[in-house]
Amino acid sequence: MSKVSFVKYSGNGNDFIIFREGLTLNPELIVRLCHRHFGIGADGVMILGTSTKADARMRIFNADGSEAEMCGNGLRCLATYFDYTRTDKKDSYLIETMHAVYPVFRKGQSFALEMSEIKEKNLFDLSEFKTYPKSFYINTGVPHLVFLVQDVKSIDVKKEGSFYRFHPLFPKGTNVTFVEIKNEHSKSAYARTYERGVEDETYSCGTGLTATALALSYWLGWSADLKLHTKGGDHVVSLGEKVFYSGEVVRCFEGEVEL
Repeated sequence: MSKVSFVKYSGNGNDFIIFREGLTLNPELIVRLCHRHFGIGADGVMILGTSTKADARMRIFNADGSEAEMCGNGLRCLATYFDYTRTDKKDSYLIETMHAVYPVFRKGQSFALEMSEIKEKNLFDLSEFKTYPKSFYINTGVPHLVFLVQDVKSIDVKKEGSFYRFHPLFPKGTNVTFVEIKNEHSKSAYARTYERGVEDETYSCGTGLTATALALSYWLGWSADLKLHTKGGDHVVSLGEKVFYSGEVVRCFEGEVEL
């Protein structure tokens, strides 16, 4: 068996194992690496590679071994790591994902992400979901269904989220976020997300929080900086002519793993 170097980063509790380009991964190996008890433990695995159209390229694999289109927290983590490896550091980079190129901008010790891939806004008639007063669907790089709830801490996110994640209305599946408004004056809310591919609640989800901010803007007319809180900490989604997502990034540890 060969040993391969890796580094682990966390974006507000959404954690990822990062390898450099050149490593061949298969779903079984990804599942083992992400296992919390028998592996390194993570919500996903990323490959930092070269790009012909950007400064770097990101491939992201969920904990179940499936490849995702993109990941907001993952991209912020990868950009922070990419910057760490460079001697010629810049205040902004372009990162290529499966279907788009995302600009990132230095903000404190990490990077804010311009959410340049927002589409299919309110694509479906969600009136059939009577359980919650308001529902909203949008694709922020990956699909998200957002529900407004009265008491987000009482929600069984794994049970409720998995039901909607596999709903026939979404043939390719969807991520599901539940949000409770905390303070309308300060534009703050608390969100919890069930992530497709992780198949469980994660501590935070960047694309999910972006979807949540856009849902709150649609429902309540919120704009500018929205303060969104999760199990993993505090985030800001800035709504204007462009949409930016920012939060904390932590370099957890690095090491070698036998493959």
